[in-house]
Amino acid sequence: MGIIKKILLPVDGSDYMKREMELACEFSKTFSADVTIFHVIAMPMSSEVGGILNASKELENAGNAILEEARQIAEGYGIKPKLELDFSVGNPGMRIIRKAEAEGANLIIIGAKGKNRFREILMGSVANTVVNNSKCLVLIVRTCD
Repeated sequence: MGIIKKILLPVDGSDYMKREMELACEFSKTFSADVTIFHVIAMPMSSEVGGILNASKELENAGNAILEEARQIAEGYGIKPKLELDFSVGNPGMRIIRKAEAEGANLIIIGAKGKNRFREILMGSVANTVVNNSKCLVLIVRTCD
C-alpha cells in the first residue's frame, strides 16, 4: 500500500509525452495507482462566435488524437487509463490543478516544457503554474538528451 493512489497525467503531444507516459505507468504498477490522462484544450480568444466554434472542433479533434496516442502507450504497458478532455481560456495550469483536486490525485506528472512555446512566453509555463499551486506531489519530466 503506497501513498500514491491516483496519478494525473496532463499531456499535450509534446516530445515529453512518451517519457511522461513511461513514468506514469511505472508509478501506476509500483503503487497500484489509477491513472487519469488529461488533455486541456487552450481555447483561442476570438470575437467571432463562428470562428470559436470552428476552432474548438478542430482543437477537440486534435486533443482526442493526443489522448488516443497516450491511451495506446499506456495499454502497451498494461495500464488501463481514464481519459479526460477539458477546455480552458488562458494558462491550462490552473485547470490541471482543479482536475487534480477533483480527482483526489496524489501525484501529477507533467513535462518541463509544453508544445506551445509562444503561449508559454505570453502566459507563463504550465508546469510552473502546476508546481507553484498544486497541493499534491508534482513530478517534472525532462527528456534525457
